Amino acid sequence: MLRRTTALFMMLAATTPAVLEGQDVTEMMGSIRRGGGWVNVPIVAGQGSFRTPTLPSIGMSIQGCLNVWPGHSGAWEIEARENVVGHTVSMSAEPGIGVPFAHTFGMRAQVDFDFKWSEPRDTTLYLWVGVDMKGAGAESVCEPPLEGGA
Repeated sequence: MLRRTTALFMMLAATTPAVLEGQDVTEMMGSIRRGGGWVNVPIVAGQGSFRTPTLPSIGMSIQGCLNVWPGHSGAWEIEARENVVGHTVSMSAEPGIGVPFAHTFGMRAQVDFDFKWSEPRDTTLYLWVGVDMKGAGAESVCEPPLEGGA
């Protein structure tokens, strides 16, 4: 279970805002090197989804932390389907509670994400995906920086 949860968070780390906004892989990698970023997912009637492009991941290992913006309410169910290797990961998340992760990628990755909110309303889901490239410990990036937040 821990390994599957870890894989989900790594998949999210590969989808920093640069990717979601349709920018190039170089910009996405820059966001990872800067320590992470916010991922914004439109939620309609309590559900949302997005698909990453196929990205070269060349066996990269990474540690980090996922944190649902504390201004949200309810619970979030997240499912990630890694289409290149055929893995599916499901988990629950609560606002403001950071969850550390560690993962090693294969040579490439492409992931479909589905999000379900416990409240059947419209919103934008804000996820902080912190990335520990300095080896300080994944918990060190669980809290988003105060400037530039959701």
